[in-house]
Amino acid sequence: MTEMNIKTLLPIRRPEPVQGDLEVTAVKKVTDPQWAAQELLAGEYLLVLDFFSTGLTLLSALKQILQQKHQDTSFQGERALRSTFQAASQRLLAPIENNTLALRKAPQIGWLQELYPDRADFLLPFPQVQGLNSSWQWFQKGILFPVLSKPVHPFYGTYFPTRFEHLELFGDWLETFQGKRESALDIGTGCGVLALHMLEQGFKQVFATDINPNAVESVRRHAESHGLEPALELEHADLLGSFEGQADLIVFNPPWLPAIPHSDLDKAMYFEPDLFERFFAQAYEALAFDGRLVLIFSTLITQTGGGKLHPIEAALQPGGVFELVAKHERGVRAGSRKTRRSKQTRKNEKVEVWELMKRSS
Repeated sequence: MTEMNIKTLLPIRRPEPVQGDLEVTAVKKVTDPQWAAQELLAGEYLLVLDFFSTGLTLLSALKQILQQKHQDTSFQGERALRSTFQAASQRLLAPIENNTLALRKAPQIGWLQELYPDRADFLLPFPQVQGLNSSWQWFQKGILFPVLSKPVHPFYGTYFPTRFEHLELFGDWLETFQGKRESALDIGTGCGVLALHMLEQGFKQVFATDINPNAVESVRRHAESHGLEPALELEHADLLGSFEGQADLIVFNPPWLPAIPHSDLDKAMYFEPDLFERFFAQAYEALAFDGRLVLIFSTLITQTGGGKLHPIEAALQPGGVFELVAKHERGVRAGSRKTRRSKQTRKNEKVEVWELMKRSS
């Protein structure tokens, strides 16, 4: 077994401070939220100067205005709404002084000290501050996933599942896996749930990759704190990275919907046109002849009209190099009452585990 190896110096990603000499308008609790929201939509920059809650109030007003204008609750409509909100909300700024959020009744966010050792005073978009705050809370509290024995503390900017049916379905499948448990790959590891689960299920060596350096850092910290370094190798890389050898199991929980991603976290949800073609070509070379290739997916792609041909079904067409061993499905639990996403879509959605092998002839 090899020592834990991070192939590159990781450029940890953080919300970048607002650059340049911007013309900003100060806003406070007494500011009319509707006026402020319209200013943000018009391209103006606003700077919150009193309470943390002032920023929350103004963002709430912005969201309400946009929701009144956007009645399309389809996948495409919801994504357009989020895109418009994101662009306007980034112009609402918050002051950071001495690596502390300089607003009254503001939360303490440890990331400000860790991610910005090179500067103490700057401005950040208010939604980025919210993201730092919620991420810090999850990091401090930790998340105990149903397939793991120990909680995971995700590093800032790392994707982690907020629903667990697909993890449970994969866990059920893995318990029945009869193949060798010498080596496994976890592609797009995120906060490392699948890689850690495979280690707990007896795999001697797990190689995990992610294109997001923050995700690799997140898993590295967990592995280091729990003494998993000899069995877990990490690489900041696309798909299979520099893996060489023949794996007994390759696991990929890819994005479930086709769209152009705009951020690292988007890449955990939306896939670009050539992703699956590249993945299957690399996986074929890295999979042992008697090994298994497992993809964790969802029926959302067909329910949202996301593609003419299911990307996994496309790989199983005549002439392809993989064949289906088994497919497992499970329904999902009801979503939050607060979500605007179609409840019918969630009601009919199923998560899937596709078990493939190399075609024998």
